[in-house]
Amino acid sequence: MAFDDGPHLKSDLAHFNQHSDKNSNIPLIGVVCRGIQLLNVSKGSIQVDGTDSTKEILKMYESNPYKDEIRLIMIDSPTLGGFNSPNPFEIFELTKIPIILLPDKKPKSVINEVYSKVFPEREKQIEFLKKLPKLESLIVSINQDPKISREIFFYTIGITKNEIIDLLNHLSEFSAIPEPLRLAHIIASSYGTSTNKEKIKKEN
Repeated sequence: MAFDDGPHLKSDLAHFNQHSDKNSNIPLIGVVCRGIQLLNVSKGSIQVDGTDSTKEILKMYESNPYKDEIRLIMIDSPTLGGFNSPNPFEIFELTKIPIILLPDKKPKSVINEVYSKVFPEREKQIEFLKKLPKLESLIVSINQDPKISREIFFYTIGITKNEIIDLLNHLSEFSAIPEPLRLAHIIASSYGTSTNKEKIKKEN
């Protein structure tokens, strides 16, 4: 099962919007595939810069009709919706399913150091981010065109890099990103309104 968040604005982020007493909510999309075959899409909601992503991922997993077939949980990076960090250790403990976190590019900074500067009061989140294992990398070739390859980066919980290599290569069908996560990203991206998307382009 792969999870990715919908678009959000920098102005929605709590550390840019200190005077707001209410953060924005954005979609969280969960995709279940059998190999590269899409089986199910579910939609949840998380708060931008909030602390509810762990609870929402677990809720979406528990209610998924294909729950018993899920063998791996993929999450787009250690943070969703700004700094809404899901706890991969808690998710693994409760589901007994291995977790892989795949940032879209190699992080420039140590995530827990950045997080602690923005939200120093969130001790629980800082603690589990400190416990993230070593960032792994793998060069994968795209199955549709093996001449094209790209290095991907990921953290694993409950599984080793060696155990996941064959699966990552198998799932890199149309891009280096595993197909379930690529689909989750495409679907999540579609939830931004035209105005929202235009503002995001201007902010970036």
